[in-house]
Amino acid sequence: MANQKDLYAVLGVPKDAKIEDVKKAYRKLARKYHPDLNPGNKQAEERFKEISFAHDVLSDPDKRKLYDEFGSEGLQPGFDATRAREYRRWAESGHGFSFRQGAGPGFDFESFGSGSPRGRRRADDERGFADMLNEMFGGFGAGTAEEGGQSIEYPLEVDFWDAIRGTRTAVTVRRPVPCPDCRGTGRQGRRACTRCAGTGQTEERERLTVKIPPGVSDGARVRVKGKGGAPRGGGKPGDLYFVVKVRPHAHIQREGKDLTIEVPVTIGEAMLGSTITVPTPDGRVQLKVPKGSQSGQRLRLSGRGVPDPKGGPPGDLYVRLMVQVPKNGSAERLREAVETLERAYGENPRARLTL
Repeated sequence: MANQKDLYAVLGVPKDAKIEDVKKAYRKLARKYHPDLNPGNKQAEERFKEISFAHDVLSDPDKRKLYDEFGSEGLQPGFDATRAREYRRWAESGHGFSFRQGAGPGFDFESFGSGSPRGRRRADDERGFADMLNEMFGGFGAGTAEEGGQSIEYPLEVDFWDAIRGTRTAVTVRRPVPCPDCRGTGRQGRRACTRCAGTGQTEERERLTVKIPPGVSDGARVRVKGKGGAPRGGGKPGDLYFVVKVRPHAHIQREGKDLTIEVPVTIGEAMLGSTITVPTPDGRVQLKVPKGSQSGQRLRLSGRGVPDPKGGPPGDLYVRLMVQVPKNGSAERLREAVETLERAYGENPRARLTL
């Protein structure tokens, strides 16, 4: 489900790029493709998701190490790097097996009779190989028809606004299914099944459309019934759970169902009062700034926050006023105005500041 493109190419950095260079490249691209700067541009939105995913991986030393060693497979949920290395060493050591690229492990049993000493050693190797695969891929073969299939979790990263407004997204997932050759038994006659290597299961890739409900929070689990792992020998599949990771927004903070946005205002707007335009999840609205407002003061827009996924009332949007001073403070007229303003303070504004 993760981006299958080369993540270094997505950000336009070399494979030996330092984390600082990765972040710098991300910031440059994010400013260009951020959805807030490209409203209605789906291509820019998808590009922003790509660069966000690449940044998330390449700026994290642990994720980056796995990606460099195993590619996108190393980023899959439940991936066990230690067992993957054990399997790779085991495979490369030979053990009398032949491997066909793209077709999974293939075994050449023709020269080994099951009753011979070499055949018995081969049978032990088959069981060891099956056990190794089961452990490496999280025990996919642990379920039974009576127990039902296992549940599977996948991380799903969504944009900040998509999490608030809700969306549908296409995702490709991998899940274990009963081997079609041996029907989940793991054996063909007296031999281990060559297709599943005796595990009784093979991997299936499926593209799903996932509905993200409005107001979903970071860490929430979205359930897709019956799309988890199928037990060995057939039976009812488990469920698939997408664990949501919400990408942070550059200007808005979320706490539960409430949102907070910092909005710059001029000295005159704060002192004299004014009506300003403020962006909200439902579009821009007019907000009255009271006369004499202070920098950092919060104003509430009721019901303009995050929708409740369970159908309750939405949260609120808090606007934190941030008084901005002119940058060109050396202009003569401006300096005279500031000096006049300074005389208006009745006392030192820090007079009561104590620790």
